[in-house]
Amino acid sequence: MKRPIPDWFRKGAVYQINPRTFSANGTISAVTAELPALSQMGFGIMYLCPIFKTDESTDKTFWSARQLKSETDNPKNPYRMTDYFEIDEEYGSMDDLKEFVAHAHSLGMRVILDLVYLHIGVNAEMFKDHPDFAVREADGSIKLTRWNFAYLNFDSEGLREYLYCNMAYYIGVIGADGFRCDVGDEVPLDFWAEGINRIRKIKPDAVMINEGKKADYLDVFDANYGFYWHRAIYDLLAGNVNAETVIAEHKSHEEAIAGRGLILRDMDNHDTVTDWPWRIEAHYGHDAMELILAANYTIDGVPMVYCGNELADTARLSMFANRFHPGKFEFTDRRANSPEFERRKEIVAKLNALRRECGTLSNGRTEWLTIENYHVLAFKRISEDGEILFIGNFSSKAEDLKLDLESKETLLSNNCEINENALSLAGYGYAIIKSR
Repeated sequence: MKRPIPDWFRKGAVYQINPRTFSANGTISAVTAELPALSQMGFGIMYLCPIFKTDESTDKTFWSARQLKSETDNPKNPYRMTDYFEIDEEYGSMDDLKEFVAHAHSLGMRVILDLVYLHIGVNAEMFKDHPDFAVREADGSIKLTRWNFAYLNFDSEGLREYLYCNMAYYIGVIGADGFRCDVGDEVPLDFWAEGINRIRKIKPDAVMINEGKKADYLDVFDANYGFYWHRAIYDLLAGNVNAETVIAEHKSHEEAIAGRGLILRDMDNHDTVTDWPWRIEAHYGHDAMELILAANYTIDGVPMVYCGNELADTARLSMFANRFHPGKFEFTDRRANSPEFERRKEIVAKLNALRRECGTLSNGRTEWLTIENYHVLAFKRISEDGEILFIGNFSSKAEDLKLDLESKETLLSNNCEINENALSLAGYGYAIIKSR
């Protein structure tokens, strides 16, 4: 029987940290220095993007199309590694990682590291002694993924043991509290089942997040990614779909996973800030991003915030740009000072507190409300503890609505006016209401 999902994950919010974009410094130590400030905002789960030894070959034959498109001329793609047991000097050292984990734990935070096991750089150290660790073509050459990386060979028992040891090392020695697993759906499920079983013998409440959407993977993982959700919200903002489409998508995915695990709810992440033509924050404005955060924190699942979202950051970012190869990109200015910056910190702190303190948000069911409006999403989270209502206008156009509420206490709102049972939402306005 699958063990219950730990409360620290179910009631928390994941904060994704890409050291390259987190600040201009780009190191693990620079992130460690900011942990107290992040703790004060209520973040309790630090997810660190890959910081392991990276292939620095300038042979562009083995660069991904995205890496080339960035025009940074940076040979180091953080998802094209050469050694899972070493920290890349760009980010610091293993001692820096140990300090990061220890300091996070001292603040009551948990740490999730990024496992990239589907593929590795063709110059990986382990291929020298273990050529069978790579999938081979008929002519003996290494088989490449669509990103021009080397496929790892899960038919090799030796490779599996090597990776199990890697997982155990970061849980047992470094002290990590779980993993986010890159392209997890494309790695065999039986491999994950055994690896998860092993690390939970070391740390029973370790959490595993699958960057994938296959429902059966939730038989062993705690959460899948909600790709459909952030895409649907993006399209709703753009006017490409209506609210009914978003609701139908949500219901379809909830039916598919049938309560097996949770869905990670994000908007910005290291991929979207790199690939999408604009940052949501810059294109639609601060109110729109606040609206999205409010929705992600109140819908079922676990919210994930990308580093800089808590500062209302609008910088142009790329995961392929670093301080040595910035190209045309920027980094988050963590010392910015503006009314938007201050409001966002306050709002994020309130949302984090609401997640921790309101059992309905972590355990309640979701019930969609019928609102005949193209741009408005409205749902209730319902549990024995009560009901929480979210209603949000995903348009720049003002909307007037009528709602039948037994009683109401507004927990958080923006660009919203409530008069008895009437609700006026300005562009990108929302309200989170305790309705019972």
